[in-house]
Amino acid sequence: MIAPLPTTSLAAIAIALISVTATGADAVRSATGATASPSATQTVSLLDGKTFVAQSGEKGKQASNKDTIVFRDGRFLSEGCSPFGFKDAPYQATVDGAAIRFHTETHSPTHGTMVWDGTVKDNAIEATSVWTRERWYWKIKKEYWYRGQLKYENRGE
Repeated sequence: MIAPLPTTSLAAIAIALISVTATGADAVRSATGATASPSATQTVSLLDGKTFVAQSGEKGKQASNKDTIVFRDGRFLSEGCSPFGFKDAPYQATVDGAAIRFHTETHSPTHGTMVWDGTVKDNAIEATSVWTRERWYWKIKKEYWYRGQLKYENRGE
């Protein structure tokens, strides 16, 4: 014979069912209270430990530069942009099928802002950046592309 559940257990089950119904069957509530769809789970460190060597150029033009793109400790760094004062910045990464999409925004005190969007798939990276530098009397806005391969992966193992 199965023993009846205590009243507190029944109340907890009822609250859980109400919570799932209120948030929707395909949503998952994380410990921080954010709702994420199972098909687009966001994780900061998906690319951590990966370093890519890439060719880059202005949109619509051939490659004119080389860059090393580093993902470490939840942060993104373009080594090619470091000499212009662009520091590392937090990145967001989302699994999209067999690819990982990432987004970040880097800043330089002297050269403005770069907004980055890219995809990593099969040890290859493709990305774009939009560089914006504003002054009270002018504004520069240029888009760049990046394509490269995984140089090495260090997962701290």
